[in-house]
Amino acid sequence: MKNIKVIKIGGSVLRTPYDYTKVAAKVIENINSNVCIVTSAMKGTTSKLVSSFLQAIPEADFWNFEKFVGMGEVHSAILLDSAFKSLGKNSIAVLPWMKEWPLYVSLKDKQPISLKKTNEMRNFRLLKKSERKVKKYFFHLLQRYEMIIIPGFVVKDTKGRFVTLGRGGSDISALLIGELLGIEELILIKDIDGIMRTDPKTNGKVERIKSLDSTELGIITSSGAQILNPLSLKHRDKLKKIRIVSFDSKSFRTGTEISFGKTISVNISDKEFSVLTFIGNKMPETPGILYGISKILKNNDISIHSITISDNLLSLYTENNIGDYAYRQLTPLLGKIKNLKALNIKKDIGKVTIRSLKFINEPGIVKKIVSPISKQGINIWEVLTIHTDVMVFVDKKDLGKTYRVLKKIFSKK
Repeated sequence: MKNIKVIKIGGSVLRTPYDYTKVAAKVIENINSNVCIVTSAMKGTTSKLVSSFLQAIPEADFWNFEKFVGMGEVHSAILLDSAFKSLGKNSIAVLPWMKEWPLYVSLKDKQPISLKKTNEMRNFRLLKKSERKVKKYFFHLLQRYEMIIIPGFVVKDTKGRFVTLGRGGSDISALLIGELLGIEELILIKDIDGIMRTDPKTNGKVERIKSLDSTELGIITSSGAQILNPLSLKHRDKLKKIRIVSFDSKSFRTGTEISFGKTISVNISDKEFSVLTFIGNKMPETPGILYGISKILKNNDISIHSITISDNLLSLYTENNIGDYAYRQLTPLLGKIKNLKALNIKKDIGKVTIRSLKFINEPGIVKKIVSPISKQGINIWEVLTIHTDVMVFVDKKDLGKTYRVLKKIFSKK
């Protein structure tokens, strides 16, 4: 079936019981049928459920605790289904105890969810049973019903037990449903009309970003912006777009559009670098150290391509052909900035960048990259990781070989 729409309703929109009918009316106004809606719990409900259970049973057993704290989303789906019915729509809430339930996972650990609202990573694998359930039931349901409502956050394990995807798990549910249904665009309904350049809570005057690519979204979400759970992006494979819109917007075609490219890319830099390394102590505690360095480089029209700072060293990467010049310009700082003792230069360094949304909070990714390189006898000068990117710096002579090794590792992803 074509033109299936998947919408995720955030808890920031479902603030009170009165909001359910308003949300249902807004969805009908924009999309009248062939809609699958993933809903969060009413705002604050999950935290209350966690607190209530632990007050009653401080030494909670994992399975009953998981079932209890996931009920907020279940109740939310029932309320939204009832709201659609009250507005004359033919709708159904697909709940975890029904044969049509689509989300089954293999949970690899049993860590209790957090008391605080945060984005948690649960180590799980989506089971093939999920695909079979969707193929068997969902497309038939979409022919019979105009609206299908699914509670987010909750899934079932290999034995049919209730488990959750961790705090922020409704976003993960929405991505999983979208992938299973083969949709092209996921719509997230929030309390703001898209992604803003600055936090509206701290800066009164804000400007909306109309479009982003997926890498930019990954960096924004994993660096603290409460837009969606960045871990949900790890489950994106074929989805082409996400649109973030406000409940108060006139149309679901406004907001911010996020487009996706390759799942994983491996790129070799067309530039060679010189690494200038200051040696000293208490680098992060030295006021003005970055200002002093960047001021000199700016005045000499020298760009910094990367920078690393630790307690006893500060390294920065400049283009190789101006490395010696940059070194001479920075040398006088040794007598001007406290705690700087020496300045070294290493030339002819190359860089390979591996980029993927799946790298966000991914344990073991550096080992997966470094081990095959070291087995080839290649010395790694430095590995830098930030959000979606892993940058590997090696000697120029080893650059091509390093690229081929990494391309082979990730070419099947």
